[in-house]
Amino acid sequence: MEEKDIKPPKVPPFDMSEEARALLHRLVQGDQVESADPGRAELAALGLAVHNPHCDLWGLSDLSHAEQTALAAERAGIAEHLQRMRQLSDLHGELRRELRNTKSSSVDGIEFLDRLDIVTSTISQAMDSARSRIRTAHPQDRKAEILRKAAESDVKVLRRGVAFQTLYPDTARTRPGEQEWAATVSEHGAEVRTVATAFERMILVDDKLAVVADHRGEPNRDIAFKVTHPGMVALLHHIYEQQWERAEPWAGGRLLRKAETVTTGRSRRILNKLREGRTLKQIATELGVSLRTVNSDLNKLYEAVGVNTQFALGVWWSSEAAADERKLG
Repeated sequence: MEEKDIKPPKVPPFDMSEEARALLHRLVQGDQVESADPGRAELAALGLAVHNPHCDLWGLSDLSHAEQTALAAERAGIAEHLQRMRQLSDLHGELRRELRNTKSSSVDGIEFLDRLDIVTSTISQAMDSARSRIRTAHPQDRKAEILRKAAESDVKVLRRGVAFQTLYPDTARTRPGEQEWAATVSEHGAEVRTVATAFERMILVDDKLAVVADHRGEPNRDIAFKVTHPGMVALLHHIYEQQWERAEPWAGGRLLRKAETVTTGRSRRILNKLREGRTLKQIATELGVSLRTVNSDLNKLYEAVGVNTQFALGVWWSSEAAADERKLG
């Protein structure tokens, strides 16, 4: 029999459960999923999901590498494996085409959220999964009933040890809803500041996700963009830090910081970590802020305490003069 007459074995039609297909949609959009998510085991068995040990989550596997492996297998005579991998690759491409044709598709880490319920759900899920820090900026008024519900969920996040920063306009100091919210979350370690000038509305979760307002045409608080592109998320954190640096600690209702104190919640954490022997770079990483922010906080402390070295600042922090400050936690 001539070589051209040899046909590859017949491969049964490709099949996948609805749960696995729905989960694959999420992976293609750039999401990472939990081990317990329905369909995850099926995707892993097919080689479509790969485990990330650093965050204990699962992401989309590199199908191009898998297909190269299959090509090598074909040269050894395993054509069935190659055909299966081609089916997986075709499915992967099909899903990407479907996503590009939908209004809310994810393109290069940016997804348009065209309804308020989608925006709300996206923010809620992201905050529930936060591991290190959450940063929010609210230039618009917020309804008191919404703030009361938000306070309950925000306190739960704070109790998990997640750092929480929030920006409001100066006018929020006079509104009872914001006053009540700020007092509640501040008691659990959140940092709240107000800004006299305009600032951008955004919510940043860890270093992996941001939800920002849609600036096309008239401002609309019911639609937004979800950003997961690492470079864009980093840029938005940089913008937030600039806004944060020109803001003042909350001064309405119950204070985040008493008038007679010289420390904030973050600066006290910095002082405690310095006393434990951490470097400034380690402190910045552990607090989820930039090194510049840590140095800025220290410079403010130097001026307030009247010293000019970390050693002298440490002596003051351990002294009786700072006893009341240390009790603030």
